[in-house]
Amino acid sequence: MKISTQVKLQFLTTLFLVGAYHAAAQEDVSVTVEKQLSSGVIKENMDLSVNPGDNFTEYVNGNWMKTNEIPDDKSSYGIGMILHEESEDKVKAIIEESASGDFANGSDEQKVGDLYASYMNMEKRNAIGLAPLKAEFEKIDTLKNHSELAQYFAYANKNNISVPFALFVYQDLKNPEIYTVYLWQSGLGLPDREYYLKTDERSEEIKAKYVAHIGKMFDLAGLPDGATAATTVMALETTLAQKHLEKEKTRDLVSLYNMLNVVDLRTVMPRL
Repeated sequence: MKISTQVKLQFLTTLFLVGAYHAAAQEDVSVTVEKQLSSGVIKENMDLSVNPGDNFTEYVNGNWMKTNEIPDDKSSYGIGMILHEESEDKVKAIIEESASGDFANGSDEQKVGDLYASYMNMEKRNAIGLAPLKAEFEKIDTLKNHSELAQYFAYANKNNISVPFALFVYQDLKNPEIYTVYLWQSGLGLPDREYYLKTDERSEEIKAKYVAHIGKMFDLAGLPDGATAATTVMALETTLAQKHLEKEKTRDLVSLYNMLNVVDLRTVMPRL
């Protein structure tokens, strides 16, 4: 049987490709082996006196937990927090380098550097004061009815300003192939409803300091009668807190799933 020149070339080409693939595969294997030898396990952190079958966490992390202290400004500490802080330090170094270097106008470095420099220019910021917020105050002052209030809530929610309820888009909890608009309780300045409703000594102290803080913010903004305004804000937020779900109920995703057609929202909030 005779083999044509074309078939011979195809055969040789196939051999070449197979050989090249085999060589590449061999390289990949060597790289994989090298990576495997570079272990991330720090034996000094382990407590080898513990039987891993009795307490695996203690076996792997025992010495680390015994020798490491939680920093005073943290409620917990571990590798996740360490990585987070190291990442922030590296990002900070990139930003500071952008701010101190001479980069071409329009480059990413120039934009980041100028933004950082403007943010850190406290003398200029203090001179400008609250003038940039004047337009925001005017938006609120001109609201006359529920319809305009609803429009402002939409604007505020989009710009990450706290309003009585948040609105966002996410995958539907029962159908991952579609997206759904969600409404969620919001509008509180303190972390949770219990901060407003508890009456123990510590909670009362927190509430009193929060009201003083609100009043101070009104005064700094140049708005009239900060003390009275703070009392009003606290009363409003307390009313909202009374309507909020308890924390444990916000974890019950089955009960939280209440699908409504857009037109039916009018029956839930007819005045909004």
